[in-house]
Amino acid sequence: MTLLLAIDREKVYNDFLKAEAGFNSYKLAFLDKGIKNSPYQNQVENYPEHLTRLPNLAIPGAKTFPNVGELPDIDEQALSFIHPDIKEACICLVGTAGGPLKSRWLGRNSLDKCQYWSSTKIIAILNVICSINGDINKCKICGDGNFLDFNEVVEDIFTYGKKIGGSNALAAMFKCFQIYVDLESWLKEITGNNHTEFQGLYGEEPFIFSPQITQDDRVLLSAVSESKKRAEQPGENTVATYDLTRIMSMVGYYYHLPESAKLPGMSWENLQPFIRNAGKDTARYVDVALEKLGIQDSIKYPVILSKLGFGYSSSRKRTELTYTCFIQFEYQQKVRSMAMTLRAARALGDFDKEAVEIDARMAAEVTEILRRLVTDELE
Repeated sequence: MTLLLAIDREKVYNDFLKAEAGFNSYKLAFLDKGIKNSPYQNQVENYPEHLTRLPNLAIPGAKTFPNVGELPDIDEQALSFIHPDIKEACICLVGTAGGPLKSRWLGRNSLDKCQYWSSTKIIAILNVICSINGDINKCKICGDGNFLDFNEVVEDIFTYGKKIGGSNALAAMFKCFQIYVDLESWLKEITGNNHTEFQGLYGEEPFIFSPQITQDDRVLLSAVSESKKRAEQPGENTVATYDLTRIMSMVGYYYHLPESAKLPGMSWENLQPFIRNAGKDTARYVDVALEKLGIQDSIKYPVILSKLGFGYSSSRKRTELTYTCFIQFEYQQKVRSMAMTLRAARALGDFDKEAVEIDARMAAEVTEILRRLVTDELE
């Protein structure tokens, strides 16, 4: 399969659908592929270093990357090529031909409030890292007799490895350090999108109810007194594709952004372990897209950061799959990069059929978006 052949999108989708043989909603071919089956597994350690390389692509119509709290203009007509099963999407293209980083934002219903399942777990983790005045590599999360390594907890959330606990319970624990309203406000103040709701958990009780984060026996952060029991959660986690793309872009471009556009309170040292963990997502759509395009051996300095989300909505009666990611690599002497979030949904009345079809569809659409990125058609 080469870059030229990959233009037949229906064939690409059907190829991915064939690869779903033997898979079902409990284990999908691409969503659950796992970092251990990724050709980029041994590159993850180098991702922070790769991110110090400047995206040197001139992007027509791009404006200076938005400051914290500034909502960029989003071109809601630019993604009409994406399949209708992708209900919401937001892509941030960034590059520079010299001077400050410039960005162009492309969307489909990119400010609509929706459920993004586990993809939103990155928000509370980043909030906690931004709130800590210490060295993340030396931090422990303590409580209920536990003494957990901070980075290992974050890794478990991304890999679903259950070395420490379930991803949902661990992610809920990260919400214990802020009251719901403050965490929601923090997100809004960063993205400039005021129509977001972030007041839910992840279907499980927090792994530790009143956790503390310590370094060398010093307490750096303690849980707030507000209850984080499932039965008492005041609302939902309904955000926009734009929100997640904005957060992912601020992670991926952190090294190059001016202070006014950086995640407030974050340091490059403390972001690096998060970057490595975000490189271990079990969903491997970018891996299979690069392979399908026939360019996996032609790219250098790859970075693939992502967080999947997946679930069945009983109210909407459909299976939903979300994928937020940041991608960067050098191809034909140009450092190309983007942040994007896609949300796919399929309603067929059959959970397993819906699941395999949206898994294949997500892989096919990520392939087409990446094809356009490397052929400079994504404008």
